[in-house]
Amino acid sequence: MNKIKVSELRILFDRIIEKLETELELKTIIYRLIPTEKWDKFDKPEDWFSASEISLGDLQDDLMELRKLITEKDRIVTFVDFDRLASILREISQVENPVD
Repeated sequence: MNKIKVSELRILFDRIIEKLETELELKTIIYRLIPTEKWDKFDKPEDWFSASEISLGDLQDDLMELRKLITEKDRIVTFVDFDRLASILREISQVENPVD
C-alpha cells in the first residue's frame, strides 16, 4: 500500500491554497458522484446515466456543512467532510480548467 505523510499533505494543501488566493465562483449546484469503490463499473459514458450506484450531491449543502467547521470550533471533522471538500475542489478544477 502506498503511504503519504501528513506533512506532505500539508505542503500540497498549502500549494493549492496559494493557487486559489482569490474568491472563486462555483457554477454547478447538483453534481453526480460515483463512489470510489464503484469506479470500475463505469467503463463507458452510457453507463453513467442509468446506474443506481451514482448518487447526486449538492455543492450548496457541501459548502454549508464545511462552513460549520469554520464557525463551530468544537465541531468534529468527519471523513464525509473530505468528500465534501473533494467535491468543491473538483468544481473549482472544472470551472478554472474545463475539460470540454
